[in-house]
Amino acid sequence: MSAPSRIAAIFDVDRTLVRTATERRFFWYLVQHRQLSWIQALTFLLGLARHPRERFRDKSYLEGQPTARLDALAHRCYTESIAPRLSPRGRSCIHRHRGAGHAIVLLTGSLNCLMQPLAKDLQADGLLATHVAACDGVYTGRITGLHPRGAGKLHLVRDLARRQSFDLSRSYAYADHVQDLPLLLAVGHPVAVNPSAGLKKMARERRWPVEYF
Repeated sequence: MSAPSRIAAIFDVDRTLVRTATERRFFWYLVQHRQLSWIQALTFLLGLARHPRERFRDKSYLEGQPTARLDALAHRCYTESIAPRLSPRGRSCIHRHRGAGHAIVLLTGSLNCLMQPLAKDLQADGLLATHVAACDGVYTGRITGLHPRGAGKLHLVRDLARRQSFDLSRSYAYADHVQDLPLLLAVGHPVAVNPSAGLKKMARERRWPVEYF
């Protein structure tokens, strides 16, 4: 007999569970702690301005950073700057889902090394985040694997659902932006959290719950 299907509660992170843009905060944390010079930071930001479509995929500011040192800084940044911005209502929501026996999945375009401490803090069963390639103990600045944004989030969730026997038709998803529509439309219980104007409009039209964490 096949294993019974499970229910998942899938949470976006930035501006949903956490009241900040986590990777942006990490970028400035690296500048503040002199792991990125002002010249490096400005060069990166000018590159984003020239190629705005790549702004979510461009991780070139991490090129040449030793993985062990950067991962340690990511953990410090989480503890000092991100954990204090974790929504108490979001944490309570996760606690309720865990009490109901649901698997907790964090889904974010933020960096995996930055989100690992959050996943541990929340005792998440799964984390889908952005992985940056490394070679000889140094980050290359290039993304490896599928980028968790827009339709990419849905592909990653469907793959995880197959591997973990999640029934998406009975599962929950919490997100804040219209970019998350592919994910929200794929689950039985979509919830708009701190929604952008576009998502709030869509939620009202479809009579989805709207919550504020």
